[in-house]
Amino acid sequence: MKRQPGLKKALVLLQVAKKSVGTRQALDAYKFHLEQLLEEYDLAVTQLERVEEQVIDALNKIPFAKKLLSIKGISEISLAGILGEAGDLSGFSHGNLYFAM
Repeated sequence: MKRQPGLKKALVLLQVAKKSVGTRQALDAYKFHLEQLLEEYDLAVTQLERVEEQVIDALNKIPFAKKLLSIKGISEISLAGILGEAGDLSGFSHGNLYFAM
């Protein structure tokens, strides 16, 4: 029966790995890449906020949007999606006709 590597061997491997040159270089590269990803994320969040502001500005120009926003659970973004798909809702004589599309 073969014995599994023990705690001593694991500790020795950890110490050797800490002194490894490649490990430090890889760590620096991973740190740099992570910083780049975080910068991209921040940019995407900023762009999303700007788009959401424009959507809200456009909704404020639609006369019946305020009434629709008073419906519980309807946010500006979801309403913009509905209006973007359906267009002008004044063409529907009843709300259920929208769902029959």
